[in-house]
Amino acid sequence: MNNCVIDNYPYPLGKDIDGTQTNIRDIQEIVFSIVLEIDRICRKNNIPYALAFGSALGIYNYEGFIPWDDDADIVVNYFDIPRLVEAFEKDLSQNFEYICFEKNPSYNVLVPTIKVKKKFGYMLEKNHWCLPDRTKSYKGFFVDIVALTGMKDAKTHRKLLVKSQRRMVRYFIKDSILHIDPKGLKKKMKNEEKIIAEKYIDANFVCQTTIIPFQKAKVNLFPKEMIYPFREYNFNGHKLYSFNNIKDFCVLRYGEKSLKQFDGEKYIDTFPLNKRKIVHIKRFHIPKEKE
Repeated sequence: MNNCVIDNYPYPLGKDIDGTQTNIRDIQEIVFSIVLEIDRICRKNNIPYALAFGSALGIYNYEGFIPWDDDADIVVNYFDIPRLVEAFEKDLSQNFEYICFEKNPSYNVLVPTIKVKKKFGYMLEKNHWCLPDRTKSYKGFFVDIVALTGMKDAKTHRKLLVKSQRRMVRYFIKDSILHIDPKGLKKKMKNEEKIIAEKYIDANFVCQTTIIPFQKAKVNLFPKEMIYPFREYNFNGHKLYSFNNIKDFCVLRYGEKSLKQFDGEKYIDTFPLNKRKIVHIKRFHIPKEKE
């Protein structure tokens, strides 16, 4: 894999609900099947997509998953979301489902724009209590799809994120504490998202939709030419899409030290073993008979 040394440490995930000891590769196998289904749908319907964030770093360093990563992220252009929803409606295999605000207004708009889930096993996120899922969708493993919009500049980006972060308190109190679905606030946020996307459609920078508050402005604004056009790369033995310039993206997002380093003989992973954390999963179950 890219001539990069990968140790044989199993990255134990802990015990399955049934008591079975499990490692991260069992989770990655399920997540990757979801990625391949999204790739199939997007190719069939000519919808550009890109593996993003930690998945992009995985491409650069390993040509696959970061060995301790328990999820995958995909981005699409905001204006391709309606086409993607339509494609999922007609082409998504029966072993999968998708959920988003456009399909179900109960969807939590503080999380990524679309979730694609596999109807297999069970997974509960650590943040389930503060970001409740009101959609009654399948409680299985998933891949997040994030909407990208244009953005004028860093000052405008920071201003919009601060607005979202301040609004999060109202949203959280209603949704997580009072257990009231903040329907009016969600509709207002989605309308704001559309206005921003249309206003900055030709801007020179790209960012994740700013209605999602859990972002650091400093590492979440990218030059458009760094992101577009999406290009094919090797990922787990398959040709999948990611950003135009993955190296520069990873340096901007994660820092120079995130990249594999050449020690004079081989590429090595310099990230300390004690920091290789599995961060998203609280409880899970992987059935013995895999589909």
